[in-house]
Amino acid sequence: MAKIKFGMMMTDARGKLGGQVFSKNKGGAYVRTKVTPTNPQTTAQSLVRALFGVISQGWSALTNAQRTAWRGAIDSWKTTDVFGDLLAPTGKELYQRLNNQAQVVGYSAILTPPAKVVLPDDIISKATLGVGAGTLTLVGASTSAAITVDVWATAPLTAGTKFVKNRIRQIYSATGDTYSPTDAYDAYEDKFGIPATSDNLYIAVKYVADNGQATPLQTIKGTVTP
Repeated sequence: MAKIKFGMMMTDARGKLGGQVFSKNKGGAYVRTKVTPTNPQTTAQSLVRALFGVISQGWSALTNAQRTAWRGAIDSWKTTDVFGDLLAPTGKELYQRLNNQAQVVGYSAILTPPAKVVLPDDIISKATLGVGAGTLTLVGASTSAAITVDVWATAPLTAGTKFVKNRIRQIYSATGDTYSPTDAYDAYEDKFGIPATSDNLYIAVKYVADNGQATPLQTIKGTVTP
């Protein structure tokens, strides 16, 4: 569904409307044709849907006092939408968001609303897949034991493809102090096959704390070496 912000005239629009998608980049606002991907019902998709079902059931299993606590915590977890306006989630939305982000990387279920933490701001400056060494090296990644480095990637793309938001898939996660370049590479190869040095592919990383708090994905063009 498209989000449209009105002033004296319409000033901004984001999202899908009919067969078009409204968005904005450094060049300004633009509209593109909506492309509906196929739904291959992969194992990964099934696991994500199963986790969402478990989390939804978890909300129903909370006590009234726990649900009241989640509803009372929403002001501390406001987010900014595409227009820069502050939005507060419902108690259930907050519970689902934090639990999804925590549990998908292996943390335990969160039953009571947690306090916010300061997440790392380490910037990934380079992501290299070394085929010979069998490593996926992230230059600049956090090495903190208190957070999980959650790695996402694309399959090799056609030359010139840069819009990769809907093509990125989660492949690997580990705490910052236990991140393994070899395990991360193996996860990429298991998901997408052996990359070639000419491949156009992207790697993305976000940091997740055990309270379910997560940074936005940092997406960078991957480099493949022999």
